[in-house]
Amino acid sequence: MKRRFFRRVFILYVLLLFASVVAVNAYLSSVIRENSIGSLKRGLSIQVSILADMFHLPADRVLTSICQTMKEKTGARVTVIDAAGTVTCDSDRDSSGMDNHLNRPEIEQARGSGAGHSIRYSNTAQYEMLYTAHQFQAPDGFAGFVRLAVPLTEVNESITRLKIRINLAVVLAFLAFGLILIRQTERIRKFVTTISDHAGALAHGLFKKRLYLDGSGEFTELAHNLNQMAAELEEGLRSRDEETNRLNVILKSIPDALLLIDVQGVIELSNNAARELFGNAVLEGRPYIEVVRSPGFISLLDDVKTSRASGCTEIMIHFPDEKHLFVRVSPLFYEVGKLAGFVAIFHDSTQMKKLEQMRKDFVANVSHEIKTPVTAIKGFAETLLDGALQDRENAEKFLNTIRAHSERLNRLVEDLLIISRIELGVIKLHKTTVDLALLFDSIIQTTGIQAAKKDLTIKKSLEEQCSIYADRDRLEQILLNLVDNAIKFTDRGHIELGLSTEHGKKYIYVKDSGAGVPAKYIPRLGERFFRVDPSRSRELGGTGLGLAIVKHLVRALGWDMKIESKTGTGTIVKIYITS
Repeated sequence: MKRRFFRRVFILYVLLLFASVVAVNAYLSSVIRENSIGSLKRGLSIQVSILADMFHLPADRVLTSICQTMKEKTGARVTVIDAAGTVTCDSDRDSSGMDNHLNRPEIEQARGSGAGHSIRYSNTAQYEMLYTAHQFQAPDGFAGFVRLAVPLTEVNESITRLKIRINLAVVLAFLAFGLILIRQTERIRKFVTTISDHAGALAHGLFKKRLYLDGSGEFTELAHNLNQMAAELEEGLRSRDEETNRLNVILKSIPDALLLIDVQGVIELSNNAARELFGNAVLEGRPYIEVVRSPGFISLLDDVKTSRASGCTEIMIHFPDEKHLFVRVSPLFYEVGKLAGFVAIFHDSTQMKKLEQMRKDFVANVSHEIKTPVTAIKGFAETLLDGALQDRENAEKFLNTIRAHSERLNRLVEDLLIISRIELGVIKLHKTTVDLALLFDSIIQTTGIQAAKKDLTIKKSLEEQCSIYADRDRLEQILLNLVDNAIKFTDRGHIELGLSTEHGKKYIYVKDSGAGVPAKYIPRLGERFFRVDPSRSRELGGTGLGLAIVKHLVRALGWDMKIESKTGTGTIVKIYITS
């Protein structure tokens, strides 16, 4: 493109040179011709006036001597014409055969003003001639015109020679200027090429590159301005990148899911929390209705679009997981009055909903668990007061029932107090070196009678003497609860208490051969008052808080707990010793 530009400049210069030569040639030819003919006219006018004065001499001398003499002296053709236009004498031809000259332009002018001039092609001489005529009156009464004529061939040849010289000088001058112009044009082309390359580098983001054009006149200032612009662009882009990175970091660090939605309903931007919440690695470019599958959210977005004001609501999604969300949608304006999109922020309230439900369930369960023994105690006490106290056999039976419900109520209160004390951090841990073999033997001895009633055997699996650093009382409480649960829900087989290793981590386990727990209930094991089989649990005297106590004690010790179970094959509870 740059070469085509300079080629056009060069062609334009050549055309200008040619037009200038033609114009100068035409102008100088006209001026020189006019000046030469003017000078010739003036000379001929002087000569013809002198010659006309000579005609005051006797006519015979004029006709015989002057015409011949003037031809020799001036080289001009001399013609004498009478008043009627008849040629009486001609220096070049025989006058008897010549036409009447009264209508010749120069004769007509001389008749009117005394002198006349004319330039025309001569049929007699066969070339262009300059004619000058002058009127005279001889003493002898002869009147007429004397005319001088000179060919313009010499004038034309002189003009041609002068034109050639002038044209040659003009061409040489233009060639000299052309060489200078080509040199300057090439120099400018190099500057322009360098500037263009530098601009291309800037367009590709190479802002550290600098342009130096010393000694280039105005281009030096242009190079300085380009360098300054590059520095400003680099600083501007750096600031913009920093701002963009800062904004991205802020968006990524927002714990709540965020979606930026345009007016067509397409997601333009999302953060990591949104991708985790909606279970898709790429959300940008997708319609929001494919991502947030909730009629409530669609209705909220329509309301915000209509009112141009922020709105909020609670929705529930079922994909990829069932979650409760609190969502707020705000309109987005880049220009005043022109809606550009929407900003939607989703707060996951699933855990809060679960905690709220757990609280409700806890209150209901506690009320239910307490109500049963309290009602029983009250009923039997009223029965005794109404006269059954005298019936010794029934009175003793009623009192045993009151004692059993009192013990159940006491266990419930004690378990609740234990959980509360653990959560509040009131229970202090006293860690010492614990011999697992001795601890296992103590637990087997304690629960042996209870297991024997159901024909169950408890065995320990410990390859060698092993000691761990823990709070012995709390660890014993954990294992007693686990073994007690295993005995309650195992009808035949055995219970195993042991120590093993998994992926380089040691864990204590309690394994039974009972009915097992369905997979859907395993995540809920450890919740307060949760029972897989509530009726059987109450028959066995359970409060529903045993695993909850175990879970809290394990967490207090800084350990982890995992429950694995299959229906019909039994359950194993693993306690990983992490410290």
